[in-house]
Amino acid sequence: MENYRFMELVEKEKGFEFYQAFRDEVDWIIGGKDDTYWFTVMKDQSVKETYVGTLKDGVWTDRMIKGKGKKRTEKELPAGSTIKRIEERAYFMQEEPWVKDRKPRLIEDAHPHYHYVYGMGDKALDVSEAYGVSIAYSDIKDLSAGYHLRYLYTGEEVEKP
Repeated sequence: MENYRFMELVEKEKGFEFYQAFRDEVDWIIGGKDDTYWFTVMKDQSVKETYVGTLKDGVWTDRMIKGKGKKRTEKELPAGSTIKRIEERAYFMQEEPWVKDRKPRLIEDAHPHYHYVYGMGDKALDVSEAYGVSIAYSDIKDLSAGYHLRYLYTGEEVEKP
């Protein structure tokens, strides 16, 4: 079984969840607690779809949930697909040469983070000092790809979807 950084973070913090806030009232919620991991897409404060991966006895069970109540649908997904999606987003851009090969500047604010800049500010990435996840990104050539940290919860504050 592959070892994922996000799983280690969830185990260490006894639960971890954070929101990447995009333009047009879109949030991606990335979280995990115990043996369950999720990636939720929200628009206008309403859940559009949630990907849930559960690890039991070394075997992944993944599903996508859309809608609520009678309109709720569930679809099985390939095993391990949710944690892979989480890894891509939680550590977004961190393996790019313009990030890996640079010494970042530490910004000490409400949520201390490392700030990476590419070119003359064409792209920027912020990585949480405490947790190592990507909490902000901007790209002047693709404004819709940019996001910032909205919320971050750890331990008992985290509730499974």
